[in-house]
Amino acid sequence: MAYDLEEQESIDQMKAWWDRWGTPVTSVVCVCCLAFAGWNGWNWWQRNQAAKASQIYAALQNAVATHDLKNVQSLSAGLISEYSSTLYAPLAAFASAQSASDAGDLADAKAKLNWVIEKSGRPEYDTVARVRLAGVLFDEGKLDEAAAVLAAAKPAEAQKVLVLDRQGDIWAAKGDLQKARDAWTQAQAALNPQDPLNRVLELKLAALPSAS
Repeated sequence: MAYDLEEQESIDQMKAWWDRWGTPVTSVVCVCCLAFAGWNGWNWWQRNQAAKASQIYAALQNAVATHDLKNVQSLSAGLISEYSSTLYAPLAAFASAQSASDAGDLADAKAKLNWVIEKSGRPEYDTVARVRLAGVLFDEGKLDEAAAVLAAAKPAEAQKVLVLDRQGDIWAAKGDLQKARDAWTQAQAALNPQDPLNRVLELKLAALPSAS
C-alpha cells in the first residue's frame, strides 16, 4: 500500500519513537501488570488466611466453652504461629491466656499476653493485654511489675477506665489507699452510670476505710 509523503513521515516518526522508547515503555507496562497481579495475589492470600483462621478460631471458641484446655492451647498456638498476621491471632492469645490463668498456669498466661504486646503488631489490643497482664502479675504478688506494665500503656479514651481500675487495685494492695481512691474515682467519673463496672467501682470505694 502506498503512503503519501505526510503519512510516510508520520510513520517514520512513530518508528523512530518506538525504536527509542519502545523497550522502556514495554518494561513499565510489564512492571505495572506484575504489580497489579501481585497486589491481587496478596489480597487473595490475605482473604484466604483470614478465612482459614476464622474456622480455627471458631473451633477454639468451642474448646473454650467446653473447658478443653488441651485443645485451647493447641489451636491458639496454631493461630499464633501460622496466622499471626490476622486479627484472630491476638484474640486466640487472649483466650489461651484466660484459660491458662483459670488452670493456674500463670507462666503461659503471661507468655501469651506478652506476645500480644510485643509481637502481634496490633496496637489496638496493647492496652487490653497490659491490663490483663497486670492482673496476672497482681495475682502473683508482683505489684511493682504490674504497675510498670500499666505505666507503659497508651490507652484510647474508652480504655482509660480499665487502666485506672487496675491501677486502683495495685495501689490498694500496696496500702496507698488515697491513690487507690483517686484512681477508682477517676474511673467512675468517666463511666456511664449504667455500666456494670460502675457498680464494681462503687463496691471497691465503699470497702476503703474512710479518709481521716
